[in-house]
Amino acid sequence: MRPSSNRSPDGSTPGGVFTLLAFLALLLVPGAADAQYETPPEPAGWALMDVTVVQPDGARQEGMTLVVRRGIIESLEAGAPAPPGLREISWDEGTLHVYPGFVDGHGDASTSFPTPEREDVNSWNPTREVQNFTPHRRASDYLNESGEGLSGERRAGFVASAVFPGRGPMPGQPSLILHRKDARTPAELVIEPSLGMAMAFQGAQGAYPGTLMAVHALIRQSFMDAEHHGLRSSAWASDPRGVVAPHRDEGLAYLQAVAAGEHRVFFRADGAEYVRRVLALADELGFQPVIVGGEGAGEVAQELAARNVPVLLSTDLDDPDDWDPDSEEELTPAGARERDRLLPIYETAARFEEAGVRFALTSGGNGDTSPLAGARRYVEHGLSAEAALRALTHTPAELLGVPGLARIQEGMAATFIVTDRELLEEQVGITWTFVNGQAEEGAEPLAEGEERQVDEDVDIESVVGRWEGSLDAGGQDVPMTLELEEDDGSLVGTARSQELPDTQLQNVQLDGATLTFVLPVAEMGGEARFEGTIDGDRMTGSGSIASPQGEFPFTFQFRRVSGGQR
Repeated sequence: MRPSSNRSPDGSTPGGVFTLLAFLALLLVPGAADAQYETPPEPAGWALMDVTVVQPDGARQEGMTLVVRRGIIESLEAGAPAPPGLREISWDEGTLHVYPGFVDGHGDASTSFPTPEREDVNSWNPTREVQNFTPHRRASDYLNESGEGLSGERRAGFVASAVFPGRGPMPGQPSLILHRKDARTPAELVIEPSLGMAMAFQGAQGAYPGTLMAVHALIRQSFMDAEHHGLRSSAWASDPRGVVAPHRDEGLAYLQAVAAGEHRVFFRADGAEYVRRVLALADELGFQPVIVGGEGAGEVAQELAARNVPVLLSTDLDDPDDWDPDSEEELTPAGARERDRLLPIYETAARFEEAGVRFALTSGGNGDTSPLAGARRYVEHGLSAEAALRALTHTPAELLGVPGLARIQEGMAATFIVTDRELLEEQVGITWTFVNGQAEEGAEPLAEGEERQVDEDVDIESVVGRWEGSLDAGGQDVPMTLELEEDDGSLVGTARSQELPDTQLQNVQLDGATLTFVLPVAEMGGEARFEGTIDGDRMTGSGSIASPQGEFPFTFQFRRVSGGQR
């Protein structure tokens, strides 16, 4: 999600604003702990009775009995009785639907990457770690999760996800994990430790490269360095005379393989302009791109289709405030501006479908947030329901090399979700999630006409703790940490970053699921105002910095990593 920004032509923010924003984002809003699944006792197996099974292509089988035993779909037969000794799942007030689980091509899980040493590092000649140039790193090597910690993702319908290695121009390699409830260690979650390499137009903090132009230069130079290093290594291996022995450089070695087409590049980019930049770099440097994000990139749909470039399209979409898409009333000037900004974003998926772009729908890096609201938004603006289902299930599974995850057939692993109505209906609830036959109960089924009630009240205890996340302003993404504590029934907090000292938050208020606070910004003679919405262990929101230099908007997202149920 990205509001209108104050970005300069070269992609940087105005002087002094980026440092300020980096400082601010630290504040981020906390969230309450996810409501946990009720874990049922482990039976000998499961029998789902009188269910409608919907395959990724939309094919339907009604009145089915689906039997799960030893983690496998043992049988799938219309009208069959339940085998004795199994736990039955049925619903007298309606029809349960079985769908393939969602595969999140841009998901999330808790990771801990080492903090780079910045002492005595010159901003014009930083280490690779400070630059976030670590292509050899694999996200799976830094996972903190176990299976129980991914209940929020399963509750949202995700059975597997690609975990990305952090921010920066070349931070490392995304990994694919299966959301197994019974995984006791992070290693037991991993299906594929390396899906390719992650890249982005994101600069380093307080060091080169700090602007869009500098990031371009770093990427080009790195590929040239990789080629040169490969030539030196080959020359020394064939005839060491007259050649000094080259050192082993894992980062450059991986880039050589990327340039040779051996690994894909998962490049984060939104909007037609930035997607075209990715395609131009791919032509110049020889890598195979996959676009991650893709917000508002419908303008380049024909080019993406012609080049067979896939897109992992985010469902994390802004909601309109001044424009009502369903109203026929004349728009206010603010409503017209908002429509002109949001409509191309909402129509992106439909334009991809029309052009034949291979695309998947993702959480946008918010792994335990349901993608269904965003998917419905895309359908309301032209995407077919059939394409939406494929983009949530089969297409991402195929793109990530695990097509079997999206197959509901006898003999396949029992990995699917169960809903209380059609998947894209407004009040749909995911009532059960199965991953490798391990079942967890989710939302209570609602009969026709009932509305799902969401408890928006969050208590202080579920907010207290350490939150890690980032702030985005004008395309700059800055990691931040927020510490929240209870003080005599009220909330107090401290914001922290690598570049700025600890700073106390002011006027921290929790109202329902909304948390607001103010951060004074002495260096700009103003203050930053934050407003975030708590949803489980995550908080997302927006704010602005008011100062004599002007007002600068930003968005943020945080995840609670201590003090909660994770």
